[in-house]
Amino acid sequence: MKSKADILNAIPSGMDLETYFDSLSIFEKRELIEELEVCKGHFTKNLKPKMHLALFSYLCSFICYFGIREEWFIYYLIGINVPLSIFLFLDFKDASFYEKAIKKLERKMSQ
Repeated sequence: MKSKADILNAIPSGMDLETYFDSLSIFEKRELIEELEVCKGHFTKNLKPKMHLALFSYLCSFICYFGIREEWFIYYLIGINVPLSIFLFLDFKDASFYEKAIKKLERKMSQ
């Protein structure tokens, strides 16, 4: 029995995804797309709660800044919100990478 991501992990070094996809049988192509969907699901499952957390943090920071009105406090808020924004952006970027790859390979498979 095959373990998960056998097709995806079997990509030879130096070969891009499209070339590898072309070398597979029709069943292996479908399995590769399913493995990519699992990877995409890994990145998108926590994306919505992280977006809500970021929006809540931005809103609280906005309200607190105008409530306190101290110059040092803006640096504190930037120190909290910038890393949060970076992690959110990286998760969004990874999820969109897998989504684009899946769409491209599905179009290629249907031709």
